[in-house]
Amino acid sequence: MRSPPALTAFLLALAACQAPAPAQKPSKELAQVAAAYAAKVTASAIFVSGRTLDSVLAQELAPTRPLEALIKPFLRFDVDREAKTVTCRLGQAKVTAQLHTCLGCSLVASDRAPSDELHQFVVEPRDRMAAQPDQLWPHTETVAKRTTTGIDHEALELAIDRAFAERPGKKPIHTRAVVVVHKGHLVAERYADGFHKDMPLAGWSMTKTLTNALIGMRVGDGKFDLSRAFREQPPKTGFAQPTVNNLLTMTAGLRWNEDYDDPNSDAVRMLFGSADHGATYVDQAQTTRPGQQFVYASGATNLLCKLLRGSFANDEEYWSQPARLFAQLGMQTAVLETDPSGTFVGSSYGFASARDWARLGLLYQQDGTFFGKRVLPEGWVQQSTTATKASNGRYGSQIWLNAEPPKESGMARKWPDLPADLFSMDGHEGQYCVISPKAQLVIVRLGCTKNGGFDLRGFLRDVHAAAAAR
Repeated sequence: MRSPPALTAFLLALAACQAPAPAQKPSKELAQVAAAYAAKVTASAIFVSGRTLDSVLAQELAPTRPLEALIKPFLRFDVDREAKTVTCRLGQAKVTAQLHTCLGCSLVASDRAPSDELHQFVVEPRDRMAAQPDQLWPHTETVAKRTTTGIDHEALELAIDRAFAERPGKKPIHTRAVVVVHKGHLVAERYADGFHKDMPLAGWSMTKTLTNALIGMRVGDGKFDLSRAFREQPPKTGFAQPTVNNLLTMTAGLRWNEDYDDPNSDAVRMLFGSADHGATYVDQAQTTRPGQQFVYASGATNLLCKLLRGSFANDEEYWSQPARLFAQLGMQTAVLETDPSGTFVGSSYGFASARDWARLGLLYQQDGTFFGKRVLPEGWVQQSTTATKASNGRYGSQIWLNAEPPKESGMARKWPDLPADLFSMDGHEGQYCVISPKAQLVIVRLGCTKNGGFDLRGFLRDVHAAAAAR
């Protein structure tokens, strides 16, 4: 699984808490993790996205099995709109998440605020790039009613119809937003009831590519060295020291469990049980030599964010860096949240409207340039979208690929019926921003689809066919 969180873990804890004796109750730690998940997801949905508690209960916290429906009424929330907090209680467990003015929501590590500086920090307002009155998206939020890029609009609308269509007798897919960009123009978009074009929505692990951009900017500034080792002491295993670049490519060789169905996994305990997410990964044992094995690890991304923080003179400069990127792309809705210690959770906690996620995708389609200006260093996108051998064509640097695997692997390309140059940002519960350079497409789909129920491959085929129809 590519991204958090673990609704299963949350519900397992709920079930154990409410199960009749003599069932064993969950540990205090497990209950805290479950409550932390509920508090964090709900706080961000309410205070960042502007949604309601009812909508979160109906989608993110929706029960998918009869037992879960039975225990759902025992969950307790306290939403304090004045203090901008959400507190979740699960048995004896009690966890609070709080909004910070410019940094979204984070879990509160104690009864006190996690950091006074988090609350006091205010980023400079994002001025839109200078635009002429007749300019369209992405320069402004104005979109032409019908563009002339050559795409088959009728076929595209049918593809979007299918992307939103629920399947009789099957679990809901809850598509929330779709945006399609062709040849740099926003040619189609649609939103579900209760969602709109200006609503920032969770990207989950799509955020990893946002982290890639932040790292690229810092490398371009000459302030971040990808070749250096990220641990002070060499490992006792005899392996070479893993480098920062190994973190980018998920090939550091450190032990990691990303299983979100396991409430005791490293990923779950990091996101919902630790104050310093990056430290969770750096302390893992090294099991293979660097570069030998691809192991998807959200901890690696969060360690990158911790190292990135250390490259700035102070936290104010660090916390301002995402806003610097967003301003260059005209992203007005985007927010990147922190862990309780104040380090960005670059693995998971990025929020943006579907239009703004598309702007990030367009940055990569345009080789790191935007509005005619270079944002990412020359060669950075090519390097990031080059597959590591260990991933068998599936992964670059915080980006998923559809590249040809090495011949000796005996594996086929992930999607043989789609372009080999296609790459994507993928997130939990069906968040996608897919970039198809030769087809000149950026395709965003956001939703809340559990158990992999959204047919992404079919949707991509339909959109590519519409783009090639004329």
